[in-house]
Amino acid sequence: MKVVRFARFRTSIREGENLGEVKIGIFCNASVPLTLSARTETIVLSPVVRPLRDEFTQNGYHDPSRGHGLFEEDADQARVDLQLGGMLEGMSVSYCSTAAGARIEGNARFRVRWELFDPVARKVVFGKTTEGSYRTQGTENVRESEFFGRAYRDAIRLLLADQQFHDLVAGAATTPTLADAVAATPATESITLRKAALLPSSLADNMTTVRSAVVTILRAGASGSGFFIGEDGYVLTNSHVVASQRFVRVRLATGRELVGEVLKQDVGRDVALIKTEGRGFVALPLHTAEVNVGSEVTAIGSPLGESLSGTVTRGIVSGYRNEQSKRFIQSDVSILPGSSGGPLLEKNGRVIGIAVSGRAQGLARINFFVPIGDALDTLGLKFTD
Repeated sequence: MKVVRFARFRTSIREGENLGEVKIGIFCNASVPLTLSARTETIVLSPVVRPLRDEFTQNGYHDPSRGHGLFEEDADQARVDLQLGGMLEGMSVSYCSTAAGARIEGNARFRVRWELFDPVARKVVFGKTTEGSYRTQGTENVRESEFFGRAYRDAIRLLLADQQFHDLVAGAATTPTLADAVAATPATESITLRKAALLPSSLADNMTTVRSAVVTILRAGASGSGFFIGEDGYVLTNSHVVASQRFVRVRLATGRELVGEVLKQDVGRDVALIKTEGRGFVALPLHTAEVNVGSEVTAIGSPLGESLSGTVTRGIVSGYRNEQSKRFIQSDVSILPGSSGGPLLEKNGRVIGIAVSGRAQGLARINFFVPIGDALDTLGLKFTD
């Protein structure tokens, strides 16, 4: 096992940029914007250390935070194989702070870019962006640092779940990543589903039916969205929504809850396939061709948790972007933490993308979606009439 040292954690968020809101008062009836400043930067960045240390040691890795004392007496200091760094690229929070910060209620989401640096080769040998979120359950007596720390913990678990990261740190021979394995799945191992029927008329006329096909994905301390693509219980969502869990809870629009098994996921393309028990579910039709920029689109999901499940927002396709050799749909349609994994639909109610991430600049927000065709190809999904 290689020795990893946590070298630095910074942010690319600019000073004065809006990070969300903090509600104050006995009844949380007043709110103030949270912006990045010299004071808030320390408050936002420092909670990453404890969950990083805990998750590394619990998974059998070297504690990356060791050796930060005044005198470096740690024997491992003589050999640091890899240096770990993190860049906070985005965050969105909304919470109520009462009793001088002793009790927190709300939600937080962080997007972190992680890199491993080889000090001998003098180069970055690994990079990955993960998103972590946390939503309090009821009234929890957690302080602000622990509240942020739990969202960081979610992002760190996604980092540790990456096969390439594990192989580098464990010193194992290079093996195909999960993304490579999925992409290389033989046709005989692909899953073939029956195409969902097209809507009889416009999306607006069939919104109740469409919303019934969108679900909330629940796991410990976090939630996201998903949608049925097969009447026999197949659900698409993001990899970061299911994280490293084999089983998750799938809550239907009716409130009924099912157990879902994560059959396949690709952390690089950030897509996952879940199978629930049962048959006869309403499934959404899919459209793999690119729609024109400027076309009207609709997003459905569970922003900020299950209490807002089935939320519908509209916008347009703003463009198509390539980042790290991956194709994304850009849209101004409104999504928030918890919307991840939900469908983006064109005017006839066919899914064209899966909500995956967003960027905020002041009051403006730009959101990105995985094209549905890429998701199907990555997961080895085929359809028949």
